[in-house]
Amino acid sequence: MKEAHNTRDREDLDKTFAVLNILLRLGPGPHKFREIAAQSKMTKSCIQRRLRMLVDADLCHRTSYGYYELQPADSVPVDAPGLVVPLGSTPLFNVGKLLDQLHQRTNLVTLLHTYHPLRAERLCVAAAGTSDIRFRRHALLFPKAIERLRQAPLDSDAPGLAILANLARRDAPLREDLRQIRHNQVARTQSPIIGWNLVSAPIRRLPGIPTTPGAEPQVVGAVSLLTPELPNGSDLVAYGRLLRNAIREAVETSTLASCIPTSATAEAS
Repeated sequence: MKEAHNTRDREDLDKTFAVLNILLRLGPGPHKFREIAAQSKMTKSCIQRRLRMLVDADLCHRTSYGYYELQPADSVPVDAPGLVVPLGSTPLFNVGKLLDQLHQRTNLVTLLHTYHPLRAERLCVAAAGTSDIRFRRHALLFPKAIERLRQAPLDSDAPGLAILANLARRDAPLREDLRQIRHNQVARTQSPIIGWNLVSAPIRRLPGIPTTPGAEPQVVGAVSLLTPELPNGSDLVAYGRLLRNAIREAVETSTLASCIPTSATAEAS
């Protein structure tokens, strides 16, 4: 049932982007519906539905009866509305630096999810790279997918599974998929957005946040890359290694930086 639903979603996405690509090929300015329909093998009613979706998403507008014009790129909203759950005064400056660095190295959308222990849900609390035009189009066209990317049960996809696999005690029995995730310290699944994957690694301490000396820190969340779908999981090893190394470097650097003022004060006294 889920596979059939995903197939329908993918078909809807393909048809919508086919109409969007027709408008891109036709170029700036308003175009007659008849001119748009002539570029496609879809039925006129199907094209009309796709155009309404593009209008509702502010990706194009209806200039007059029967004419449609693509919105200029600089007029499309930059942020994905509703993606990030606000955390109030919780400091995330160092996490923002980690996500920005990952985005710069991969040119991919990067996300931080934490979790709500009582509801067993993962929550997106920070993101970088969401101005990517492909991601913005998906976000505007499919807001329900963005809602699921923002908040979902822990067993829904990679970030939640990366957290879930590391929440149990070391000696606790785990089902096979969670055991593999804990062993590899990386998870990969389809994302709520059709055509994209999530590759996630657990994070045991937010950069810049101190922990109790000598205690093994509990998992606090997962850092994820939103990647295009690639065959045979070819992105898992490379992106997983990149995530783990970036997280370790960010945590170690912030730990060292937090120790410097204390050491300097001790020497001065």
